[in-house]
Amino acid sequence: MSLQELAAVTQERQIACGLPIGDLRGFGRVRGDASIIQLALDRHAGLLGQIEAGRPLLSLAFDGAPVWVTAYVPGTNVLESTARTETGELRVVDFMALAEGRPGQAEAIAAGRFVRLVTCTEGVLDFDLACRVGIATECGSGRQASSATAGRAEAGWHVACSRPLSFADGVATASVRLAAGESFAFVIAQDAVQGGNALVASALHALGDTIHYWTWWSDRCRYKGEDFDAVLREALGLKLGCSMAGLQIDDPGATGFAAAPLGETTRAADRFLDLGYRHECVQLLDFVHRHSPSSGHGRWACDEAFAATLARYLDRYGDSGLTGSLREAAHVPPPQSRTG
Repeated sequence: MSLQELAAVTQERQIACGLPIGDLRGFGRVRGDASIIQLALDRHAGLLGQIEAGRPLLSLAFDGAPVWVTAYVPGTNVLESTARTETGELRVVDFMALAEGRPGQAEAIAAGRFVRLVTCTEGVLDFDLACRVGIATECGSGRQASSATAGRAEAGWHVACSRPLSFADGVATASVRLAAGESFAFVIAQDAVQGGNALVASALHALGDTIHYWTWWSDRCRYKGEDFDAVLREALGLKLGCSMAGLQIDDPGATGFAAAPLGETTRAADRFLDLGYRHECVQLLDFVHRHSPSSGHGRWACDEAFAATLARYLDRYGDSGLTGSLREAAHVPPPQSRTG
């Protein structure tokens, strides 16, 4: 299959399944009309709600039919959707927030929050935001308040909004009017978040931190080909699934996610190595080594691919950055046992 055919297939799948966002721990998918059809604040804890046909987890409803254009902020996993109607235009920014890590830390810290920031860029727009993820009541208090700006789900996670929310039948709804220059924020989080006007400023701050991390990560890509943008987008997508638990992929099981086959994980590690991402390569190779049958006795189907990728890493970087188990696999003695 040619690169052009592969790109067409990938684009078609993304339109049907939604474009991915995430924070290295959580994961979500956003369709072209800015509806959220999949969301997990922590993949190990599973999805927040079951997908129902025609009933996304989070949606925007307008009078009339808006025209949508969706694209990532360049070099990031922050998704920007623009809707134009007869009365105006608004920009919807969706992301999972990343907090700044400590100096020298290889990764940023997942904040455990999905953030939606909506800004009217032209005219005046009225819309309803509906969150169908099992909201119990305002702050879990049992009151059906029309002026509440925060709520708690029966499962224990929280929502917050910069405008008043109403709660009914497991749905939180905000009816919003925005004029040019005005913004609206909505957050789904593991911990309680204060709603109200200050939420917009908080969302903007989180957006800045998240874009900063992803652009820093993208700047480390060593690929120089003419199709750089497509290759970087591939790497950003792989990064969303990369963790200490291996390469995570969609799975129809209990949580909605599972570790990818070891062969696929090895190929992802090799791809990261090609692009200059040492940390991600080591992280995935270490997972493969610890979970492969050959870490005990016998051989497995991807022994050669694993060995080849590890050998390429050693040729390029030496044993710098390797974990203890990978040093052992490469027959490299630990640093304390070497003589000067």
